[in-house]
Amino acid sequence: APAPVEVAKASPGVDFGKVHSVIQERCSVCHSAKPTSPLFSTAPAGIMFDTPQQIQQLAPRIQAQAVVSQIMPLGNITQMTQQERELLGQWIDKGAQTN
Repeated sequence: APAPVEVAKASPGVDFGKVHSVIQERCSVCHSAKPTSPLFSTAPAGIMFDTPQQIQQLAPRIQAQAVVSQIMPLGNITQMTQQERELLGQWIDKGAQTN
């Protein structure tokens, strides 16, 4: 008999907890109300990822800048991995849910 299909693979979205961790580690260093990067005293272009709502609202920009063009993080200063970029892209493709 064929092996049963794993239900977990059919889940409708990507775990926002994982997405949030990537954003906090790779993006919020600069893009926060209080950046921890010594390069910035304020968030560049006023873009902030402090709340799930901000992250969700800015999903199209995340897609364009970090997933498609990969120009963010600037100079990849925070060393975002290809796997992290793919995770963000999957989250956005599945509807950018925060719950």
